[in-house]
Formats: sequence, C-alpha cells, structure tokens
Amino acid sequence: MSLSGDYLDLDHKNIDKLMANRLRLAILAALHNSDETDFASLKNAVRATDGNLSVQLKLLREAGFILVNKTPSGGREQTYMALSDKGRMAILNWKRVVNGWFA
Repeated sequence: MSLSGDYLDLDHKNIDKLMANRLRLAILAALHNSDETDFASLKNAVRATDGNLSVQLKLLREAGFILVNKTPSGGREQTYMALSDKGRMAILNWKRVVNGWFA
C-alpha cells in the first residue's frame, strides 16, 4: 500500500493532545464504561499512584473532559469523577480517527 494517495488521512492532529497520554486515555476509558466512579476505584482500575492520578485528573477537568464532584463522607471528602459530554465526544472522535487509520 502506498502512503502517497490522498484517500488515507493519517494526520495525528485529528486527535486531541490530551488523548496521547496512556494514563489519561485509560482514565477516559474507565469513565466511559461507568456513570460515575470514586477516586480509589479509578486509581485501582488504571493502576496509578495517587499523585499521578491527581495530576492527570486535573488536566482532564481543566480541559472540560471530566466532571469532578466532592462530597462529604464520614468527616472526609469523597471525590467522584464522571465523563462530561465534551469528554465523551473526544473519545468518540478518537475511536473514529484511530479506526480509520487501521481500516
């Protein structure tokens, strides 16, 4: 197969930069498969440290990809995350682009 044809769009810029990080992609995938999840469950699912997960969640929240809700629970705050509409659209776009690359 030749890459010189204009029928195959391999432009990496078609995917949001935030989707290029493995941990952020795993976080988005985990949230895509649940309505809402708590910090500890997400941490276990993606096998991240507290610090690394916190940094990546902050980036995703600031970009509008996730929603964060902190709720008092037994004298402590419980943090819950959910995928926003923007995050859901970013995942759908990522899937569309990547599937096109390997079609």
